[in-house]
Formats: sequence, C-alpha cells, structure tokens
Amino acid sequence: MKDLNRLFSELVWLTQLGFSILTPPVLCIGLAWFATEKWSAPLWVMVPAFVLGLGGSAASFLSFYKYTRSKAQRSDEKAPPAFNHHS
Repeated sequence: MKDLNRLFSELVWLTQLGFSILTPPVLCIGLAWFATEKWSAPLWVMVPAFVLGLGGSAASFLSFYKYTRSKAQRSDEKAPPAFNHHS
C-alpha cells in the first residue's frame, strides 16, 4: 500500500510539472493573440510572448528541480545507517 501511495504521489508531481511547463507559453500566446485581435497589435508580438512563456516554463522547471533535489537530500539524511555499516 505504501508503494501505491508513493506511485500516486509521483504521478501527481509529474502531472503538476506538465501543467507548470505548458501553462506559461499557452497563456502568453493567448494574451498576445487577444492583443492582436482586440487592439490590432502587430503579429510580431507573438514572438516575445512565446519567449516570455518559455522563460516562465524554464523558471517553473528550475523550481521543481530544486525542490526535488532538496527533497531527495532530506530523505537521504533521514535514512538510518545500514546494519552492517563499519566505520
């Protein structure tokens, strides 16, 4: 049962990572499209919007990576020494 809970936990984190990476470019391009349609902004506005979206995705991924690294280090520190570990 513990393994099943860990599996679901990892699946939730993976899904969250996917949403965190996908959402910024979609929102930025959507806002740029809205600006071109509503306010007659030039089409080149899409390029900076896409770049900003990729930057947001990179920041989300970096934050996720740092969190998982620190989580792994904490779990390594909590692990008891092996039974036959000799100094």
